Amino acid sequence: MKIFFRLNYRTVPGESLWLKLTAVLGNDRLRFGQMLPLHWANDEQWQTEIELHGQEPVRLEYVYQLRREQNGMQLDEWNGPRVETVDPASAEVLLLRDTWRSAGTLDYAFETAAFRTLLPERQHFAQPRIHPNANHLIQLRMAGVPDGLVPCIIGNVTELGDWDWKHAVPMCEVSANTWQAALYLPADSIIEYKYGFFDPKLGRAIAIEQGENRSLEWRDHAARQWSIISDEGYRRDGKQLFRGAGVAIPVFSLRSEKSLGIGEFADLKPFADWAAGVGMKLIQILPVNDTTSSHDWTDSYPYSAISAFALHPIYLRIDDLSHAMPDSFHADIESARAKLNPLAQVDYEAVANAKLALTRAVFRKHHRKITAGDGFRSFLDENRDWLVPYAAFCVKREEFGTADFSRWGEWAVFGRESTEAMASPEHPAWPEMSYHVWLQYELDRQLRDAVAHLHSHGLSLKGDLPIGIDRQSADAWTAPHLFKMDAQAGAPPDAFAAKGQNWGFPTYNWEVMREDGYAWWRSRFAHLSRYFDAYRIDHILGFFRIWQIPHDQVEGVMGWFDPAVPIHIDEIHGRGIPFDCNRYCRPYIRAHFLHERFGDTLDDALRNHLDDCGHGFYQLRGHVATQRRIVDHFQDAAAPRAAQLRSALLDCASEVLFFEVPGSHGTLFHPRCSMHTTRSFLELDHDTKCRLDDLYVDYFHRRQEGFWEARAYEKLPAMRHASRMLLCGEDLGMVPQCVPGVMRELGILSLEIQRMPKSSEVAYADPALAPYLSVVSPSTHDMPTLRGWWREDPQATAHFAWQMLGVSFPPLDLTTELAVRIIHQHLESPAMWAVFPLQDLLAMDETLRHPDPDAERINVPAITPYYWRYRMHLGLGEMAAADEFNGNLSKLLQSSGRAAIG
Repeated sequence: MKIFFRLNYRTVPGESLWLKLTAVLGNDRLRFGQMLPLHWANDEQWQTEIELHGQEPVRLEYVYQLRREQNGMQLDEWNGPRVETVDPASAEVLLLRDTWRSAGTLDYAFETAAFRTLLPERQHFAQPRIHPNANHLIQLRMAGVPDGLVPCIIGNVTELGDWDWKHAVPMCEVSANTWQAALYLPADSIIEYKYGFFDPKLGRAIAIEQGENRSLEWRDHAARQWSIISDEGYRRDGKQLFRGAGVAIPVFSLRSEKSLGIGEFADLKPFADWAAGVGMKLIQILPVNDTTSSHDWTDSYPYSAISAFALHPIYLRIDDLSHAMPDSFHADIESARAKLNPLAQVDYEAVANAKLALTRAVFRKHHRKITAGDGFRSFLDENRDWLVPYAAFCVKREEFGTADFSRWGEWAVFGRESTEAMASPEHPAWPEMSYHVWLQYELDRQLRDAVAHLHSHGLSLKGDLPIGIDRQSADAWTAPHLFKMDAQAGAPPDAFAAKGQNWGFPTYNWEVMREDGYAWWRSRFAHLSRYFDAYRIDHILGFFRIWQIPHDQVEGVMGWFDPAVPIHIDEIHGRGIPFDCNRYCRPYIRAHFLHERFGDTLDDALRNHLDDCGHGFYQLRGHVATQRRIVDHFQDAAAPRAAQLRSALLDCASEVLFFEVPGSHGTLFHPRCSMHTTRSFLELDHDTKCRLDDLYVDYFHRRQEGFWEARAYEKLPAMRHASRMLLCGEDLGMVPQCVPGVMRELGILSLEIQRMPKSSEVAYADPALAPYLSVVSPSTHDMPTLRGWWREDPQATAHFAWQMLGVSFPPLDLTTELAVRIIHQHLESPAMWAVFPLQDLLAMDETLRHPDPDAERINVPAITPYYWRYRMHLGLGEMAAADEFNGNLSKLLQSSGRAAIG
């Protein structure tokens, strides 16, 4: 028997397709894992063939693979392997006519957990009725089929109804979202066909898909042939696509009478009641991982987790603990509420201390009962791999008074056996260990209870995955080989942070992580799917390349992309650039601009921190030779003059044009981002500036593209496979050209922010032009709210008002009418999701919005560290009672088609 594999896929030069036989059971002549090249058949198809010997049935498992010669990329198609049971006795020829399975096909998005309450899968399956002379099995992958309808096939031959909707062939669902029809089709003609929707009650098709006809090419009618046609991607009318709305709010910002100075997981339930009541389908929150490191307000930074798995104890509702509290505790809780709940902002330290004292008191009273409980023991057993090291980390953090495990003496290096020993009830550390385990058990129980409440109201929960982990974290302690501890992650300079950002996290050792198939990442995603239906991947660009800053530097501007293809010294010389390492790679400090930089601290700088090298050149002295040394030198100096001097010295240290690649012996270099703003660049001659600019543009915007694309395809498919969550990428900033294509292929939704267009040709993005697989939003937690931004720069506001709203003379403050128009623009977008910060929704109501827009700001990226303490000025009860606002918002959602499934 001959088997022909024919794949529908349009390639571009440099691409090839391969067949990977992952298993062939019943035929020992074909090897497991065998790779066969496909050959170009036409502009739309590639094919290959194999021959089976013998008459015994064979089970084929196979997957197609795309390769790109230019960058070595290899990508397996989604949802593999394909499985077919082949009976050589039934036919001489088997044609497997397949369509490439892309994770970006809409049906795979509709199969994610985000749609389990919106587009529930059917539970009853059947086998198709087989025509007596059937020679074709046609199969369609389609999710989200409306209730009461089934897909059907209609085409240009009698067997497919001759395009008569009354004679379309209905299909049968044989497994979740897989539809089949077995029928006879003439093999000696080209068949054109489409899929449609069939109403069994009416006995006819009621709609057909968009686009050109599909075609089934000529088949071999001289031989006994069986054809299996597998298609993907029902071509939906845009009006048939689901479009939902969501609201974004950090958990810590929720305000209720039952909470204790901060939003808690339990507050998600009344918030969900409000959201569902107005027609929302999704709630988006910031990271909720434990960040307890210093026991002060700097721990409020939600992206600096001490565990990629543990939840933050600050979100625990004391009243809802599974063990009763003594009557006296209620008085303590009410006393704390009376002090903390009226505050306009979160008092992070006071809240954390209050909850610490209360939970410890409860645990002391019920310790034996808690640790003997079935729920506690089961939770510990199920999560042991991360939970025991996390609990041990917390114990040692308290014992040594620091989260810096390098200062833990013999415990500085993690030991699995010694840590596991601490989890034994006989160990002296067990009471402390079990306290931290218990907190996680209670947090897990309360968050899952809240999630179940959301689901019961038709809502999905979208979480947030930080790109990094704290360098003083349980993950870094237990698996330091997975991280580059001598580097710091951040972001290059942009409009929001002129000197870039330094998040302080270690970067990832991707080479080591690849060895076990990114197991740490896969387990992280799998654990998060315990709570979340969708996920925002913070700084998804980090999976292509991360902005990496050496540990001896401080500002983000002192970093470069990792990985990246560096520039060889020969190329620099070949471009006619008069390269000199001292001039280009060391701080450029000249006498004629010292006063401009240092002002009235110049005498101090000359006397204590700068050396005169002659001819008007200066250099930084050894104790301030790097930015890290500068910061350390001034760490105890609080006077304004000291801060001014420190800032000027940091600026001096960043006066470089290139960074030498460590260990390259002066042969490889990375250009400094934003080099054009340096005095070092500005004082070059015109010709050298032009040559450097050409090199700069090539480095940042051309040469890396294929390299970064291949790196992303190495990592992101593993993350996509790890759970059923809908993945959304935060793809803002300096975005490589390869990013949109990779995200589309992998079915990862993009983020479209009106004030941060992806195109350099426009000042503002038009929500009406957003792709379907995207999330549109007027702002993010890293930006001012709509009202805050409106008053920030009147000139920018005027430009926006005219270009996006047609308003020629906008008011200085954002009016409710203009806020409604901006929200409506986003609701009318074709994007799958429109998600709004709660503050921007409240801007539509004069009586509800905050009197001070600046008080609604969640984070200012340019300020590090920043105190994350924003709280709603309204309680959840007040939100629920705001009938006029809720009614108007509900009407907006309904009129845009986002309040119900499309």
